[in-house]
Amino acid sequence: MASSPSIHRDILRIKHFHATSSQIVSREVRRYGELHEQQAILLHGHPYKRLQGLCPVCGRKCPGYDHKSKEESKWRAPSLNGLPVFICYRPQRVRCPEHGILTERIPWADGDSRFTEDFNNEVAWMVGQMPRSAIASYLDINWRTVGNCVRAAHARLEPDTGTRLRGLRRICVDETSRRKGHSYITVVYDMDRNRVVWVHKDHGRSVFEKFCQQLTREERSQIEVVAGDGAKWIDSCVEEYFPNAKRCMDSFHVTQWAMEALDGVRRDTARKAFREYRQRSIAFRKEAADAERKAREDALESLRAEIRQAEQELLARFPRRGRPSKEKREHMDSLAAARRRLKELEAACKAPAEVAETDLPPKQQAALQELDAMARAVRGAKHALGHNPENRTKNQDGCIKLIANSYPDLYHAHQLKEGLRLVLHLKDPELAAIKLDEWLSEARGSGLAPMESLAEKIASHRESILNAVACQANSSKSEATNTTIKALIKMARGFRNLSNMIALIYLKCSDLVVPLRNRIQRTAEQAAAMREKANAHRRAREEARRSRKAA
Repeated sequence: MASSPSIHRDILRIKHFHATSSQIVSREVRRYGELHEQQAILLHGHPYKRLQGLCPVCGRKCPGYDHKSKEESKWRAPSLNGLPVFICYRPQRVRCPEHGILTERIPWADGDSRFTEDFNNEVAWMVGQMPRSAIASYLDINWRTVGNCVRAAHARLEPDTGTRLRGLRRICVDETSRRKGHSYITVVYDMDRNRVVWVHKDHGRSVFEKFCQQLTREERSQIEVVAGDGAKWIDSCVEEYFPNAKRCMDSFHVTQWAMEALDGVRRDTARKAFREYRQRSIAFRKEAADAERKAREDALESLRAEIRQAEQELLARFPRRGRPSKEKREHMDSLAAARRRLKELEAACKAPAEVAETDLPPKQQAALQELDAMARAVRGAKHALGHNPENRTKNQDGCIKLIANSYPDLYHAHQLKEGLRLVLHLKDPELAAIKLDEWLSEARGSGLAPMESLAEKIASHRESILNAVACQANSSKSEATNTTIKALIKMARGFRNLSNMIALIYLKCSDLVVPLRNRIQRTAEQAAAMREKANAHRRAREEARRSRKAA
């Protein structure tokens, strides 16, 4: 029958470790500002005899020098049913004739960390699925330790990231933000093998030059395509370091430029529409105020005439002296009331006349409501204008029809955007060059300032755009990788240590598989096949949806 220490050793799969004893101990830990009692498993032992006293650098058997400390050191292993497991051993220092006095190699330690390989693998796998704070709480470690475990796992699984730079043919360069405050990282993506090959802090020519200088002259000459946005530092580096490469302007960024120009026209049109609504509202209210003022003046003149007539009648019918009769008192009261109404009406005529929209005639209110609805439709038409015709909903189609009937400038800008998108989807570079020149001529003569600026911008990148059509190169996968990177950063609630973040990017944005103890995982080939199958299903669904809409 196996002993308890041996069972623990076999379950935890500790490398080259001879277990002598195990125990469950209670210890006090401070969590959330309070002391708690926690149980832990301590597994005591030592490395195999043949693996004791080895130099950690060269692996040579060396004579002992002394012990590192009087107490045992601890290495964290995967938990058992929520109980943290620690491997306890008192390491010794050895005297290596080549490297001097060093602590002996610990066979179960993952590099220089105080964790085993399986523990670091678990952390590296979990950090791509949940926040670091949740991992720290679940595994009872510090949240800063999570990043260090990820870095240790990546360093073991891929000791040399420079191997990713071998055999590059088509690459894509882009920058993405890693935190608030204009903090960026530059990412180089291999479009043939679908993985990130290089990541570095900041962006610009000086950063991309570091990547170029890591390649040999022969490797740089093998680069055929360099895709990216319209940054000038990419153009200058391609001219200097990649003599045989074609600089491809990604269609994604060109379409993004077109959308920004179209959105500029949309904002201008929305401002004009709301300005027209306000002007029409002011005109209607002014017209109503003038009519109300004229009605007050007419009522004032009528009341004055009525008072004069009542005064004349008072003098003619009733004597001036003596006690007034009942009829005369009633007549005098009626005259006094009319004079009071006259004062009120005179005060009202002096005050400016103001009419609310709700007090306008129904016909004018309906006209204003129609103008307001049209202005709001233009302001909210960003998504309708940006969607491809085959992907628009019925409401979005109605919005486009409204724009076509009421706002010809905005509709013309939308047609220019659609024309440019069709040019970028062409497969024949010669036909694309002809259509692009026609588009440039139309955009320059459109009379719309944003589209004219877009035409000049595209004309300066004409060769790169046509290269992208000829090579069928785009940065869609690179942009998807940037989205993955942002999701990792957001899920982890940010990274303060850039090295840990880059290690996680290398792990997740490649075909590396983090091994997990006693768990069956997909290989890189199986994962690629499943992604291709899922993409095929997605394309089939989109094609079926387009067919139903066309019918």
